[in-house]
Amino acid sequence: SLRTEERQALLHEGSGSAAVNAFVEIVFDNSDNRFSMENSDEVVLRRTIGHKKDEFFLQRKRATKNEIMSLLEGAGFSKSNPYFIVQQGKVNALCTMSDGERLQLLKEVAGTTVYDEKKEESLAKMEENAASIEKIDETLEYMETKLEDLRGEKEELTQYQKLDKSRRAVEYTLYDKELRKAREALDEIEHSRNDEVDKLSQLDEEVRNMHEQIMAVQADQKTKTNALKRNQVYLKGLEKDKTTAMTHKTKLTLECKELEEQLQQGTELVAANKRELKKLNEEIAKVERELGDTVQPAYEEAKATMVRMTNERDEARKQMEGLYAKQGRGKQFRTKKDRDAHLQTQIKELEAAKAEKEELLNGQRDKLSGLRKSVASETKDIEKKRKDLQQKAKMLDELKRSVDEKKRLRNEMADSRKDQWRSISELSDKVTEAKEASRRALHDMKRSMPFATATGLDALKHIVVAEKLTVGVQYFGLVVENFELTDQKYQTAVEVAAQNSLFHIIVDTDDTAARIMKRLEKEKLGRVTFLPLSQLKVDSVRYPESTDVAPLMEQCITFDPVVRRAMEHVFARKLLARSVDVAATWSTRSHLDAITLDGDLCSRKGALTGGFVDQEKSKLRAHYALKTAEEDLKELEKEYKEMKEKSTAVDQQVSNIMGEVQRLEAKYANLDHMMSRTDDEVSKLEKQIERHNKQVKQIEDDVPNTETQVTSFDGQIARLREEMGTELTSTLTDDEQALLDQLKATQTRLDSEIDQHTQVLEDATVKRQKLQSLLEDNLIMRRTEITESSSRSRPGANNANVSQAQLKEDLAQKKRELEEAAQTTDDVDRQLSELKATDEKLRAEIMTIKNDLEKLKTEDSSYQKKLEKAHADQEKLLNKRSMCIQRREDYMRKIQELGSLPPAAELTSFTKKSIPALMKSLEDINKKLKKYSHVNKKAYDQFVNFSEQRDSLIKRKEELDEGGLKVKELIESLDRKKDEAINRTFRGVSAHFKDVFKELVPNGAGELIMRTAVDEVADTDAESDDENEIDLNNPDVSLYRGVGIKVRFSRVGENFMMSQLSGGQKALVAMALIFAIQRCDPAPFYLFDELDQALDSTYRAAVASLIKRQASPSDDEENPRESTQFICSTFRPELVAAANRHFGISHQNKVSSLHLLEKDDALNFIANLMTEEEAVGEVTSLAPSKAKASKKRKAAERTAERTAEEEDAEQVEEE
Repeated sequence: SLRTEERQALLHEGSGSAAVNAFVEIVFDNSDNRFSMENSDEVVLRRTIGHKKDEFFLQRKRATKNEIMSLLEGAGFSKSNPYFIVQQGKVNALCTMSDGERLQLLKEVAGTTVYDEKKEESLAKMEENAASIEKIDETLEYMETKLEDLRGEKEELTQYQKLDKSRRAVEYTLYDKELRKAREALDEIEHSRNDEVDKLSQLDEEVRNMHEQIMAVQADQKTKTNALKRNQVYLKGLEKDKTTAMTHKTKLTLECKELEEQLQQGTELVAANKRELKKLNEEIAKVERELGDTVQPAYEEAKATMVRMTNERDEARKQMEGLYAKQGRGKQFRTKKDRDAHLQTQIKELEAAKAEKEELLNGQRDKLSGLRKSVASETKDIEKKRKDLQQKAKMLDELKRSVDEKKRLRNEMADSRKDQWRSISELSDKVTEAKEASRRALHDMKRSMPFATATGLDALKHIVVAEKLTVGVQYFGLVVENFELTDQKYQTAVEVAAQNSLFHIIVDTDDTAARIMKRLEKEKLGRVTFLPLSQLKVDSVRYPESTDVAPLMEQCITFDPVVRRAMEHVFARKLLARSVDVAATWSTRSHLDAITLDGDLCSRKGALTGGFVDQEKSKLRAHYALKTAEEDLKELEKEYKEMKEKSTAVDQQVSNIMGEVQRLEAKYANLDHMMSRTDDEVSKLEKQIERHNKQVKQIEDDVPNTETQVTSFDGQIARLREEMGTELTSTLTDDEQALLDQLKATQTRLDSEIDQHTQVLEDATVKRQKLQSLLEDNLIMRRTEITESSSRSRPGANNANVSQAQLKEDLAQKKRELEEAAQTTDDVDRQLSELKATDEKLRAEIMTIKNDLEKLKTEDSSYQKKLEKAHADQEKLLNKRSMCIQRREDYMRKIQELGSLPPAAELTSFTKKSIPALMKSLEDINKKLKKYSHVNKKAYDQFVNFSEQRDSLIKRKEELDEGGLKVKELIESLDRKKDEAINRTFRGVSAHFKDVFKELVPNGAGELIMRTAVDEVADTDAESDDENEIDLNNPDVSLYRGVGIKVRFSRVGENFMMSQLSGGQKALVAMALIFAIQRCDPAPFYLFDELDQALDSTYRAAVASLIKRQASPSDDEENPRESTQFICSTFRPELVAAANRHFGISHQNKVSSLHLLEKDDALNFIANLMTEEEAVGEVTSLAPSKAKASKKRKAAERTAERTAEEEDAEQVEEE
């Protein structure tokens, strides 16, 4: 093993980063299957050297050093012969060895190390045997002394045993009498105890009944108290409802009164309106008759007359103006042509003016026609909109009735919802009470079982759901949940029979149980016991045929056949017995457990369990209480859920109705808004028709004037055309003058008549305007107001505009609401009265319950005192019974401790004696036994044991003596084999040394000489006897002192010892010894590291020739030889020339690389290397030196780098 610093030095030298590890890898050719590895033509070994440890690899896989060593040993690489690999210093070491060191080397080659190790083991074994024999001798000496003492103790023990037999006979008789006495007393106590037990059971039953009555009364009290609280809550709610109902009723009463007043006022107003409307209609008719019959015709006539007169005057004036113009044109124009041109211009102007007037007239006529059409269309629209208003009014009434109906239904639903809320509140309280009862029952049940079991059972429900187990198929629940009692009287017996097995879990298979237990362990949720139906094995039971007992499983319980195996596991070996005596008898006979109805258990193993059974702590009672509470809770929760669903449905209906009401109200408001808009549109249309009628009348008045003007233009144009072509003159003709005079007279007359008729027209116009103003601005407007006040009303309008029909309808609706409010108030009053009566009744019942509870508690206190007294009496009896049982057990134990009893004949002599006499006899015997108090009661056993041990030790000693002889023989055999191996090895190495030296130095000779103690004996004159006489021909190996070497290097001459040789000769002799050792113990291959370093060229050639011969196979019958591989590293040409394969090794970046070279390249490299060595003066001697070789290699590397022939120094290897 290498130290850390040695490893570091081996891995890295010089500058640069340190290497972490390095490795050496060897690849062996295994085509001949030398290595015991199948299907491996190559074997790869690698050793990786790190900073702390080495690692070994075989075939690229990690292996131990011992595995590698075993593999190499099996392939022929002997550990005892380390010379198949020769390092640089090995040759020098052989050169400097002493004779003794060579002898030790010879022993290593002979493999004597194994013999020495076995000899040391044998010697250690002999020492152990000697120590064991010495210890056995000491023990045997002690045993002989002890056996002598035990022989005397045996005599005393014989006398003691006689007295002891008499003592045991007396003690047995005495104990037997005392035992019978204790049994008689125990029987008397048992009878008294049975009476007390019956009395205690009766008292306990009465106490239990009393407790149940108290609990029932307390539960009733709690129920009544909760009912009273709920009733008070309902009272408060009803009082609020009453206040709300009274407020609503009062409000409706006031609204009805107000509507009645409005209706009365409306009726009076309608009557007044009718009278006024009638009067207005009469006045309107009168005014219209006057206007139509008198005023309007007079106005029309006056107006027509005025128009006619005005037109005639204007026509006369225009004719006069034409005559005057004609007269003036005679003076104005010089020629006829100028005049005619001027007249033509005037005609054109008049025609243009006429065209404008005609266009105006046509426009007026078109506008008049359009206005008349508009009036007709608007009149139709008004009629259509009024019909639409009537339809919408009907729809509005229907919507109002629908809204009222929905509101009524909503109120009914709200009342129903209040009732449901009360019921839900009551059910909620009942559910809370049921949950509390279930919680108490569960608590009582948990108290009746171990804590770990209760914890586990709590978690089972969640685990069953989490594991997705099918209830009834994979998971069946508790044992207690899988059977029913046929009668409640069997409850105690079944509970005592099952004990905690009631809480075991029934499952289908052990796999299901394992899954659940795994979850329990993982989550730390307690412990439970499982009964896998697939694993339970119940032996068939043969029940006794007797009327006193019956199979408990068949008599007391019923269950599903699926879980029969689990029930048999719990109850199959249980009997139901009439009494304790019957139970004791049949439990012994049938080997079954027998239980009485009172819960006394007689085990088949003989144990008797009984006494008071507290029913308050009963497991079955707690289970049935929990079951009942859970069923009640489930029923109440179901009812609560149904009521909740109904309430939710009612809430949904109320919400739907509210949504419907809101939708209808929105529709009502939208329809009302549309009607308002339609009313506005009708009003606008009526106003527009009136405006259009006025425009028509105006246009009708303007059309005649326009027509007159057009006619006037035609006359003027005609006159001007008549004038054209006439003679130009400045005077009028006679006819024209007469016409002018006539026209002047006519104008004067018409002006006078117009002035007179203007006053008449103004009077008619004023009278007409007065009547029209009275009719339109007063009478008709008032009639319209009265008519509108009697028409349909709309929500949100002023009360003054509300119609009587709407008021009647509103009044009827309010009266219906008032009746409903009154009914609601009456119902609330009735419910309030009922709740008050219920409140008084509940208070009275609670008071009664409190009194009854006080009485029951007083009675319970009395029963408790009686029960305590009964318990005390039973406790005394139990103490007496315990004392008697203790006495009985003591005497039975004493009888059992007596061991074997004397024969019955010896006992008979003591049977008739009384207890005092027996006590006296026992005292006398004990006094005699005191003399033998020191007696060894185990003398017989000890004497036998010591005798057997002595015989065993003697036999063991003989075995050890025989083993010592065998070990001694083994040592002698090992020494003999060791001597033979050393002599055989020496002869072989010596013979091979002669041959090898002869091959290396043909003219020389060499031999090995064994130096022994014979040489020392020959030099002394000491005499020895026959035992110490030395065989000079066959000396013992122990006499060997060393191995010497004698050689000569010429045919004739003296022999030289190693110390007399030069360095090169020593190296050659050492190599001859190495080759001799290798031939003696051949290896598959040999590895030489610069073996020829210290040799001259002659010896190097001889060595190379020897290696080549030894590497080649030989067919010599006497000495056949297979081919052997030699790997040599060298810097000399002799080995390179003899090798058949050559490799160069380069080193770069801390990595060695192998290169295959040709022989010529290798020789050239060696030659260059030697030349460079001589040039730098580095080769000074042929003596092998490791330091010089290192310098040589470094110089070679530097030279190779300079010459660029190789990257680093190359070495040549021979194969």
